[in-house]
Amino acid sequence: MIVALLEALKGDPDLLDRLTQHDYGAYHSADFHVSKWQEQWRQGRDLWRLKVWNLEDKGLRYRVVYAFMPQKQRYHVLAIAPREFDYDSNHPLSQRILRAYQAL
Repeated sequence: MIVALLEALKGDPDLLDRLTQHDYGAYHSADFHVSKWQEQWRQGRDLWRLKVWNLEDKGLRYRVVYAFMPQKQRYHVLAIAPREFDYDSNHPLSQRILRAYQAL
């Protein structure tokens, strides 16, 4: 389901644009919800979180963590994280994501 959504986004410039609109899709107003990774955003990192409502409704609670590179107009998926992931900078998954971001 996540791969299918990513493929659909890839082919739709309007939906791709939504991936950088904080709080797009809140309260099931679209197929997915977008939010900034606030702590990282405040530190100048263009990191985002995508929640797929269809999966949430089925009990599959994952988040797609991605980066947007405006210079190249590219999105990079950096992790598929369980909902329980708390985005703490010291968490091993956060550390892996931040290393991947730095390598972009």
